[in-house]
Amino acid sequence: MQHAIFDWIKAIIRKLIFTLSALSPRSSNKALFGSYKERYCDNSKYLYLHWQQTKFIRCIWISGDQDVIKQLQSQNLEVYYRWSMKGIYHALTAKYYFYNSYIGDINQWLANGALKVNLWHGLPMKKIEFDINAGPMAQVFNPKGSLALYKQWLFAHQQRITPDLMLSPSPLIDSLFSSAFRLNSSQLLRATNPRTDYYIIHPSQRTQLNQNALQGASQSASQSHYHSDHESDDQADKPSIILYAPSWRDSHKQGNPYSSAFDWQQLSNHLVTNNQLFLLRLHPNEASLADELTSYPNIINISQLEDVYGFLQEVDLLITDYSSLFIDALPLNTPICFYRFDEAHYQQDCRDMYEYAEKLPVIAPKCTSFNELLGALAPEAIVKQKKSYRESYQSVSELFWGKDTPTAFEALEEWL
Repeated sequence: MQHAIFDWIKAIIRKLIFTLSALSPRSSNKALFGSYKERYCDNSKYLYLHWQQTKFIRCIWISGDQDVIKQLQSQNLEVYYRWSMKGIYHALTAKYYFYNSYIGDINQWLANGALKVNLWHGLPMKKIEFDINAGPMAQVFNPKGSLALYKQWLFAHQQRITPDLMLSPSPLIDSLFSSAFRLNSSQLLRATNPRTDYYIIHPSQRTQLNQNALQGASQSASQSHYHSDHESDDQADKPSIILYAPSWRDSHKQGNPYSSAFDWQQLSNHLVTNNQLFLLRLHPNEASLADELTSYPNIINISQLEDVYGFLQEVDLLITDYSSLFIDALPLNTPICFYRFDEAHYQQDCRDMYEYAEKLPVIAPKCTSFNELLGALAPEAIVKQKKSYRESYQSVSELFWGKDTPTAFEALEEWL
């Protein structure tokens, strides 16, 4: 009981600090950046990098992870620990906050008075934020009763802070973001995403996939290794790259849903026989689940990588389920496969899908069993798919990305 009272007092004090932070004077020539789970990744990373190079505005990365801070310092980039004196000072005096999820990516208690630009981390197919009406996240965004609402206002502070601006590449995304984040039209800026724009503008910065890079990306090189029956080093014998990037299954509290979704030994045998590499990238909230799944040849855990955008153009097949990563891959004409091994559970106990998602043209095969997936991984199936779905890719890509949509960089620079 005493502990609960202390938690309420602490939450009220923090809310008061947030309210008072609006009184701090803020510099219009200073922008702060941060990302979820203290990672250095996604849209905020690429906007930060671009403006660091063009010197458009002073850019400062804020993090609570000392390894990230050392990494950026080694690249001569400006970065500060969140609760250092400089981190607190800049959180109180920067006019702009650019973040991937919530203001806590930077500092959720000192953000009041700053212009908050939520770059978000995907164009949604599954319901997000205030549109969530099923699963464990529903109680955060749509609690039942006045007391529950007040509790979430205190304890889910950053989730209930409305951004001042979001980027939207098309009318479809306008409608989704307006509903999910409770925005009006003036809070939406027509633009693509920094993460999809950066490597078009800076192609020399792309990551070249090779065995050393992949082994370095793995949590443990001894747990992820490549074997091939092809002995030649010719370009034609380079392994095909298969990227598996599923959504976060926020309703799975126990066990590893991926253990039973795959026959990992059979998958490994298939990969070796067909000279393919299977890159396993789980959501940051589930990254630890990958540890037990990568002790097989040609299955490599890249869940600890910052992101995949530096090499997405090299992927020969993207496997996902409800993740919006496939939307980012559409303009690249990357073959896609949807593996929804728990479709009924996901939609019943995790989150509903947006209505439009059920009406999209068929752009890729949908597999619900491992045997179906294995068939989709056959090299001839991948080649056939790339030809079969080309027109559908273009129409769906336009639905999400619009026509002649400005880049995030030019749109934000004009807005600023």
